[in-house]
Amino acid sequence: MYLCGSNKLLQIQHGVIIVFCSMRVLLIGLIGLWDFVALSQDSLLYKEAYTIRYENDLFTGTDRYYSQGIFLQYDHLDIDLKWLNKFFFRVPDIQRSLQTGIAQKVYTPSSITSDSLLLDDRPYAATYGYTAKFSSRSRSKNYTLSWSLNTGWIGKPAFGKETQTAIHRWTNNNKPLGWQHQLKNGLSINLSFGVLKTWFTKTKWIRTELGSFTTIGSLTNETRALGMLKLGYIANQKQFFVYYNPEVRAVAYDGTLQGGLFTKPSEARIASKEITHLVFEQELGFKILYKHFSCGAHVHFQSKLFRSALSQAWGGISLSYYF
Repeated sequence: MYLCGSNKLLQIQHGVIIVFCSMRVLLIGLIGLWDFVALSQDSLLYKEAYTIRYENDLFTGTDRYYSQGIFLQYDHLDIDLKWLNKFFFRVPDIQRSLQTGIAQKVYTPSSITSDSLLLDDRPYAATYGYTAKFSSRSRSKNYTLSWSLNTGWIGKPAFGKETQTAIHRWTNNNKPLGWQHQLKNGLSINLSFGVLKTWFTKTKWIRTELGSFTTIGSLTNETRALGMLKLGYIANQKQFFVYYNPEVRAVAYDGTLQGGLFTKPSEARIASKEITHLVFEQELGFKILYKHFSCGAHVHFQSKLFRSALSQAWGGISLSYYF
C-alpha cells in the first residue's frame, strides 16, 4: 500500500503496519513478520501519518492460507534527529524517512472445519511483531536505499487462534478448528535491505518504480523484485489514483510454512523439498486522499507457495490520517 507526505515521501508498504511515535519519540515494542516494501514517492503537504490497515481473504470469497492481517503504522517522512541520523544510509541530497509499526498475520490450512492434523497442507500459524525501517531517499537522483529490523514471535504468543475465533464469531462464520496443531513457538528476527528507483516524479498523472529487497533471518530468507505503476491525479492535498504492483520472490526459507529456523520442528510443517522457490504476486488497488485523510482498497493475487497448494487471493482496506 502506498501513502505519501508533503513535498516528501510517505511509503506505506505491502505488507506494512504502524506504531505510535512523534517527531522526537520512537516507541519500541515487539515484532513478528512484517513485509515492508517501499512503493511510493509522492508530494503532499504533511510530514507524518498514522495508518490502520486490514486484510482478509473473505474479501475474495475464500477462507484458506493467509487468512487475515492487522497492521498499525506510523510514518515520519522527513526526520532529522542527530542521534537517529547515524542509522540511515548516506545518499546525495538526502531525505530521511522513518516507518515503525506493529502487525499480526494469521495463516490456516485449506479447511478450518477439521480438528485433525492436515498433512501436506498449510499449517496453522500466526506471527506478531514490531518493525522499524530507515529509508534514505536521494531527492536529486530519485532513488531510495533502506534497511529494516523486524523482531517478534511465531506461534501461540501471536494470539492467532484468539483473533480468528473472535472475528469468525462476530461475522457468524465457522469456528476454526485445529489450532492445537499450529507451528511451534519461536522468536523471529529478520533484517532487510532494499533499493528503489522512481521515475516521472515531476508529473501529476503517473508514477513508475522498480525495486529489489532481500530479507535474511530466523523466519524469512528471500529476495524480491517488484514494480509499481500508478495512474491518476497525484498532487498536493488531493489525490486519486489506481495502481498495479507485480512482484516475484525467490524464496529460500518461509517460516510460516516451515516453522522458525531455531525452533523445535513441528509435525505440521511443510518439508523443504515441497516449497515453491519462485513465487509470483500481483496487487491492484486505488487510493483517495483529501486534505488530512486518505482511504484505499486493494486485491492481492499470489501463486502457490508449495507443491500441493492452490493459488490464493485476498483483499484489504486502509485508512490514514496525515498531519
